[in-house]
Amino acid sequence: MKTIGIMAILLGLVLLAGCSTVVDTTPEEPEQQRINLVVTNVGFNPIYYPLDEGKIPMPENIDVKLVKTSYNQAELYTLSTKGTPTVGVLSGVNIAMAYNEGQEYRILAPYYREIVGPKGFSVGQVVALKDSDINSPKDFEGKKIGIQGESDGSTLIMKTVLEKVYQVDLTKIEFIGIDSENAPALLEKGSLDAAMFDSDFIIASDFDAKYKTALDFGKEMQEFYGVVPPAKFFVARADEYAKNPQLYDEAVFYFKQNYLWSVNNLEEITRLEADESGDDYSFLLEKADYEKRLDSLSDADKFAWKAIWETAVSEGVLSSVPEIDSIFG
Repeated sequence: MKTIGIMAILLGLVLLAGCSTVVDTTPEEPEQQRINLVVTNVGFNPIYYPLDEGKIPMPENIDVKLVKTSYNQAELYTLSTKGTPTVGVLSGVNIAMAYNEGQEYRILAPYYREIVGPKGFSVGQVVALKDSDINSPKDFEGKKIGIQGESDGSTLIMKTVLEKVYQVDLTKIEFIGIDSENAPALLEKGSLDAAMFDSDFIIASDFDAKYKTALDFGKEMQEFYGVVPPAKFFVARADEYAKNPQLYDEAVFYFKQNYLWSVNNLEEITRLEADESGDDYSFLLEKADYEKRLDSLSDADKFAWKAIWETAVSEGVLSSVPEIDSIFG
């Protein structure tokens, strides 16, 4: 009987050990992978605001951290970060400049584009006074045209339209760098014949009373290339992206979910923005008709940006056109 009792105890211990082993080998919760998203500010940005406010639950396997930095430091941070997965936002021109300097980025998704709105125009415009003798882009030759800067993306898009769509000789135009918010005053003083305008002036109710559109280069890009090209992109260092493409793709998908939350709650966050900024609610709501955040990359985007980079090379902004398929993937 003693022997039987000892055997029973030993058998029980073995079974208990077996049960312990089963518990110990149960798969653990997936470990979260940290990924930084570099931003210059949050405000009521339709991607960052819901993310910062936790409107959309974070995916189980990633932990997105907003890294807030100055505009001048944002590119440097994205460029220098190694080891910790990082997503930044860069203009198409800055991406190409980095490529020329030996730093290759991988474009993950468009971040922002100014689209053709419901009234049939875009806010990418060159504007003249209503009584100006400029009636077509060919009339730009021999004139003073205000631009946002030689290496500015919108400027290069505008020049691409002038050169490739209208065959305008850019060397016959005097381009003058200005702050687009000062463009109306400079036109009225006679310092400029036409100028790129800030979007706020273009959609203002009194625009047609004072001004006329000399060139809607956003709409022209849409008609000629099939797309209004994104002004900025979500990017990652190409070498870091190659280590874990799925992680970056999942992060971008999460960013898109946040943007869609904003689309579905546009009136709510616009009201909050208007209350905080003091801007007119209806005006802020109308501005949203002319912009789009985080949509999909297309072949038309690649085709358009190749043309823009070619213009940048001919204008001396870039030394060479980046390898399209390498950057866009």
